[in-house]
Amino acid sequence: MSRAERVWSVSELVGELNRLLGASFSDLRVEGEVTNASSSGRGHLYFTLKDVEASLDCVMWASRAGRLRFELEDGLAVLALGSLVVYPQRGRLQLVVESLQPQGQGALQLAFEQLKRRLAAEGLFAPERKRPLPALPARVGVVTSVTGAALRDMLKVLRRFPHLEVVVADARVQGEGAAAEIATALTRLGSSGLVDLVIVGRGGGSLEDLWAFNEEVVARAVVACPVPVVSAVGHEVDFTISDFVADVRAATPTQAAELVVSRLEEQQRRLEEATKALSRDLRHHLQLARSRLRGFEGSSGLARLPHRLRLVAARLAAAARMPGLLRGLARRSSARLEAAEGALRRFPARVATGAHRRLLQSRSDQAAGLMTARLKAALAALASAERGLRHLGPQAVLERGYSITTVEGSSAPLKDPAAARPGAILSSRLARGALRSVVAGERVRGGRGVVGEQASLFGDEPATGQSTEEVEP
Repeated sequence: MSRAERVWSVSELVGELNRLLGASFSDLRVEGEVTNASSSGRGHLYFTLKDVEASLDCVMWASRAGRLRFELEDGLAVLALGSLVVYPQRGRLQLVVESLQPQGQGALQLAFEQLKRRLAAEGLFAPERKRPLPALPARVGVVTSVTGAALRDMLKVLRRFPHLEVVVADARVQGEGAAAEIATALTRLGSSGLVDLVIVGRGGGSLEDLWAFNEEVVARAVVACPVPVVSAVGHEVDFTISDFVADVRAATPTQAAELVVSRLEEQQRRLEEATKALSRDLRHHLQLARSRLRGFEGSSGLARLPHRLRLVAARLAAAARMPGLLRGLARRSSARLEAAEGALRRFPARVATGAHRRLLQSRSDQAAGLMTARLKAALAALASAERGLRHLGPQAVLERGYSITTVEGSSAPLKDPAAARPGAILSSRLARGALRSVVAGERVRGGRGVVGEQASLFGDEPATGQSTEEVEP
């Protein structure tokens, strides 16, 4: 069956296209400008290569992307090596990239410039962040390969100062994994507390040889080191990222050792000069003293020197006894003071000073004024209570037209007419004066008294008999 007559499934057609593309379009070299660069969580890189008239989707799997020395970013001109395939899930043509090479500069140089810009933006190159080297380091740490010529060069210089101790942390300085070893050794040595500063470096070489000192992990370890760091990588013309982030950059490992030893030698030189100057001053003063002593020879003053020394000795002895004498004097003074204080307490108050009398008079006046004020307040309260009592008392009730009636011989007010028997004398107290009356007649109908046919004062029933009343003025 011819290809024109055959009916293809989508997967069969895509598979055939990929077979043909693999046979005809593998190991392609494509140059263009990177756009839409992105990465996945698994580390795959996705981007587009374009020129003026066309664009091509590209993918670089994580196994290849992890080997890139530089960061893929938009606008970068690159040369890509890869093969064309059709992505089955989307049916899109894309270039599977095996390697990338920047156009115009090498991959390592591009990675160097990219990392340099990023760390500079973080302020890691700022001069104000750099720390000065200690003036008198007792121990110096060195991070380098123990088999390299750089360590021998540094030790040759450092041993010029016999009191300086050197602690070496071995690390590979070239090849795969060297950067991680350098960072680990730098961190361990810096945080050990054994050294006052650290030199990290190696001898010269190509950009590839020195590349471990351009890795970000080394730069971060230099910045985080708790003691000052001297970077000494390569020759004088070589610059690495560690040179920019270190506190001090030395052109060579030998120069780094010279920086340390020269400071110690300078301090030693200053100490020796100070010692010599002190010795000269002492000799000069000694010579002056001897000259003055020779001038005293044969003089009367020198003859009297033993007598004067005895006088000075006697004064010193007297001064030695002085503390005891002073303590006795202090005890006697204290006793006199206590006696005077007791006598003062017993002194009569009548002979007190005028100031005391005035104070006493003032206090007496204050007490009298306080008592007067309290008495006035008590009298005012009593008057107020008296007014209330008059208002609520029985006299006020009588003034309103009421009377109080009692049975003669009893002070209890009469509240019930049944309590007044016939013949009982009643006393009715009015607001002004009193009335006396006699209860007359017999009790009828439940105790209500009647007199003749006249109605009782206490009800409507008629009563017999008569009652007399007497007004008592």
